[in-house]
Amino acid sequence: MFQVLRTFLSVYETHNFTRTADSLFLSQPTVSAQIKKLEDHLNVSLFIRNGKQEIIPTKEADFLYPRILKIIEEWEDAMHHVNTQKNFREKCIFASSQTCGAYLIPKLVPILVKEFPMIDFSFPIMSSEKIIHDLEKSKVDFGLIETPERSAQIDRFLIAEDELVLAGDLSSNYWLLPESGSPLGEINENYLKIRNLVPHLIRTNNHEMTLSLLKNGVGKTIISKLALDSSIPWRSLDMGNQRSLYFVTRQKVVSEELAAVSTFIQVQIKKANNQE
Repeated sequence: MFQVLRTFLSVYETHNFTRTADSLFLSQPTVSAQIKKLEDHLNVSLFIRNGKQEIIPTKEADFLYPRILKIIEEWEDAMHHVNTQKNFREKCIFASSQTCGAYLIPKLVPILVKEFPMIDFSFPIMSSEKIIHDLEKSKVDFGLIETPERSAQIDRFLIAEDELVLAGDLSSNYWLLPESGSPLGEINENYLKIRNLVPHLIRTNNHEMTLSLLKNGVGKTIISKLALDSSIPWRSLDMGNQRSLYFVTRQKVVSEELAAVSTFIQVQIKKANNQE
């Protein structure tokens, strides 16, 4: 039955029997038969087949997906603990967006590795949108994001307030423009568009490169005040310049160890906010 449930999860995510068959190393008829078996067992239709290659989940499938995801996660967690010795090391994927990864994660890491020595942490950098998506799919455990992304499956906790400022050579005709689609890229592009500004653009897709250019007196850009040191001049913006940074976690963390990490981080957030 677990194979059938995993097949359902894959079909729901891909909307395609062929891609599911390829990813699970099954034949397409086997995938179809497993979905039919689950539908017969539940006496409902889970996917609408309209003759095209792509299929559409029904409302019953939407209801089942997060619940089956939790069932699989709980089973895998139980198997890990049954089949391992007492020195079993838990793994934790703690993803963060660019700003959070550069300026908040380094402050959390020393505390986390000291408090949880039996957990192996990894800290990938992703977009806020991808972090929420991977949290929903149980591909990451926790996240720090810089946009107010919402999800019915995710709990969100305010961790810090950030100020965006105009930094660099304020008299320069050159503007450092982060990659399109990134939060800072969109903020910079909107700022220029609203004010009808047409500076010479230097496009950058690396946060460290942008900071290095600013420190060397090249151009200006809108950037997090957290990123700046005393060598980079800046001024406040005449627009909405405050943004919130959030800690995000699934509503139910299955692993006891990871649940303890989630609780610990929330306590640290409350302590930090009470000290301000």
